[in-house]
Order: sequence, then structure tokens, then C-alpha cells
Amino acid sequence: MLFGSRVRKKFSLFFLAIISFLAPKLEAVGLFQPSHNARYGGMGGVNLAIGGSPMDIGTNPANLSLKNRKELEFGISLPYIRTVYKDRFLDPDPNLTYENSESYNVLAPLPYFAIRIPLGEKWTYGGGIYIPGGGNGEVTGLTRITPNGQSLNNWSGMNLPSPIGDSKRIQESYSSTFYLVKSTHALSYKIGGLSIAFGVEGIYSRQIAYQKFHDITGNIEVPGQGFDYKSKNAYALGGIFGTTYQITETLKIAYSYQTSAKIPLDGSMQVGSYPSRTGVSATFAVPERHGLGFSYGTDTFKIGIDALYYNYSSYTSTYKQTLAAPVFPTAFGQTNVIPQNLSYHDSWALGIGGEWIVNDWTYRLGARHNSGVLRSEGTNALQAGIMVQDLVSGGFGYSTGKWKFDFTLLYYLPVRVYNGGSADWNFNHAVFSKDDVRVAEFKHSLRSDIPAILLGASYSFD
Repeated sequence: MLFGSRVRKKFSLFFLAIISFLAPKLEAVGLFQPSHNARYGGMGGVNLAIGGSPMDIGTNPANLSLKNRKELEFGISLPYIRTVYKDRFLDPDPNLTYENSESYNVLAPLPYFAIRIPLGEKWTYGGGIYIPGGGNGEVTGLTRITPNGQSLNNWSGMNLPSPIGDSKRIQESYSSTFYLVKSTHALSYKIGGLSIAFGVEGIYSRQIAYQKFHDITGNIEVPGQGFDYKSKNAYALGGIFGTTYQITETLKIAYSYQTSAKIPLDGSMQVGSYPSRTGVSATFAVPERHGLGFSYGTDTFKIGIDALYYNYSSYTSTYKQTLAAPVFPTAFGQTNVIPQNLSYHDSWALGIGGEWIVNDWTYRLGARHNSGVLRSEGTNALQAGIMVQDLVSGGFGYSTGKWKFDFTLLYYLPVRVYNGGSADWNFNHAVFSKDDVRVAEFKHSLRSDIPAILLGASYSFD
């Protein structure tokens, strides 16, 4: 037992190191993936009433008690997010008119690890660490008008030769990274056909963002402009509750609730040429989630339906950063408050999926519809992950001895969101002063689709 404990401890530390290496490169499918492992991914994320995997800790921990053997599960999700951002600024002056179109693709490794340990006939423990999601994006070389509508030399104080220095056109680059890592520990209690579970979620998060400007050729960075923001390492606690009831030998119903969590993203920001980094106070709230599931299952065939509801609007409709000093430039003067109207809407999802077992092989299919979280008024160039809606998936598993291996192909169908002038992104690029507002002249759109591969394995032991 001592040797096994040491091995598990070393493996957990190794897994934490892997996550620490991958986290800054993450770009996930919004804040919630449809599933956290390859098995459920093959069923369109459906799992609430099917259950049976150690990764139930992240969706419905009541299902930990469905099996009475110890089991270790690990794997990785590999979504490849493909994005096309477009915008245009129309003006009677042809020297001010511009149009941008940029594609950026990111492969985002999202690893997971979990273990299930029965503690007796009625109690079961489950614990693990995984990355439920986050967001990352980077756009470079976007043609812009200087923030105050003046020439590059007048705005920046530089002395570049004509026509570059006399032009009002510049280039903008923007990057933003935000991610979540969860460590969840849950206990499930089974009495008769009813299972009930509670879990505690430890959450780690961080945000990094910067904005840079260059001359119109992209060769010379404009000094003393833009910003560079880094949050501190952020920690928070959340909770998860789940229950499953076996109605008959083949029918089950399940309910799951995941609490909201407030993540303190305090940090510092370098704003333009201000002589020092400025303290930043900010809180990002992860929404609560409700889930209701039904399943029909035999030893060789299982099918389930999940309905989920995410209460985004009560928690993440706005995100505000408060600076220690009023040094952030706007068209109306400097301020210490940077509000961001994310305008996330409450979202619901409906999924159907199942698996069919033939000897040592398992075959899976699934589909899921998500209502849109991101609407036009909250769009910007870096919101691709959160906007995806519908998906289809298929996969298979193979069992040999105490090992099971799972493979899934999943595809988030293409979706495009347009904006005609009501977003913060529009105001930031079309308001040059209180007397020079041209929001109606700036329009943008964002398109994204996501193919993904999920790989997983599990090992049962005594």
C-alpha cells in the first residue's frame, strides 16, 4: 500500500507539471466542454444518467458508485479551433477606409486524470485533476486608424518619414489567454437504487493579455502605447452535487448541480509609457450549471439524453478591471476602470448519445445542440471558443484484461456571429473623441468550427 501511495503521488505531481506546461497555450471550447473524457465525448457528451467512469467527478459524482472496483482513468482532448475574423471600416475619406480578414488556428491539449476508490459497500471516493476549459486567441497585423484619429506622428510623438508618419493608419495586435484547472474530490453514497454525492472543486486560473501597435508596414512597434496585463495565480473553491436513481433495471434518472465560483484575477498592468506597472483588481465569475439526465441501459447497450442549463447572465455578463491609478487611455480621457461587456446569455444544451458493446469492442455515437452563449453585442476577435453551438461525435473503445482504451472523433459545426455596431469592440475602434464617433462605420464578424480528437485509457485494479 505504501509503494502504491508513492506511485500515485509521483504520478499526480507529474500530471500537475504537464498541466503547468500546457496551460499558457490553451484554447478551449468555452468554459465548459461537453465532456471531460473520451468515452463520454463519443456520445456527444451525454453522461449524467449513464455514468460509470472515474471522470464522473466533473459531471455527476453520484455515478461513482455504479462500479465497485478501483479504477484509474486518464487521457487528453485535442480540439483544433479554426477561426476567421473579419472587420471593415467605411469612411467617405478613402485614406481611412480599411478591411481585415485573419484566420488563426490553435491546437489545444486538455489533459485529464481521475481515480475511483470504493470505501465499502455504500461509500465511493473519486478524485482527479482536469482542465474544463478556458480561452485564448491572438490576432496580429490588423489595419486600424490611430486611437485619436490623428496622424501616426502626432498621436505617438514619433518622427517617422512621410507617408508612414503622416498616415492615420496603423497596425494593431491583440492577445488574450484565460484558462481553468480543476481538482475535484467527491464522495458518493448508495442506498438501494439511489446514489447521492457531494464534491469540492479546487480551481486554479490565470489571465494574460496584451495590446501592441505598429506602423502601417508592421515593422516598427510604436513605443509607449498599448498595454500588458498579467494576473496573479488565482485560486477559488466550488462545489458539485449529483444524484442518480435506478427506476427499473434498465431506466435511470439523474440530476447534477455545479456551483458558481468567483475567481480573483488581481494582477498588474503596464499601460503605455506610464513609468511603472499598475495594480489591477478584477473578479471573473464562472456560472452555475444544472443538468437533468435519463438513460436506458442493458449490459450491452446504453442510450441517454442530457439537458443542461448554464446561468451565464447572472455571473459573466460583464467583466471589470479596476486599476490602482487612472492611467488607461480612452477617447474621453484617462480612467482607472476598464469595463468589458461580455454579454454572455444563459445557455441550455440538449444531447443524445449511446454506446453498443460487442465482445471486447464498444461503439459510440452522439449529438448535441447548445443555444448560443455569445450574441452579437459581446463579440470581438478573440471569442471563438465560447461561440460554438452544435456538435456530432463518434468513437470506439477496446477492452483487454483490466485495460480499456477509448478513441473519439468530435466535430463542432461551423457558426458565424455578426455585429453591426453595438459591441465594446466597435466602440474601441470607431470612437476617436467625444466629438468624433463613427460606430456605424465599423462592422465585424467571427466564424469558428472545431474538429477534435479525444484519447483515453482506464485501468481497473483491486
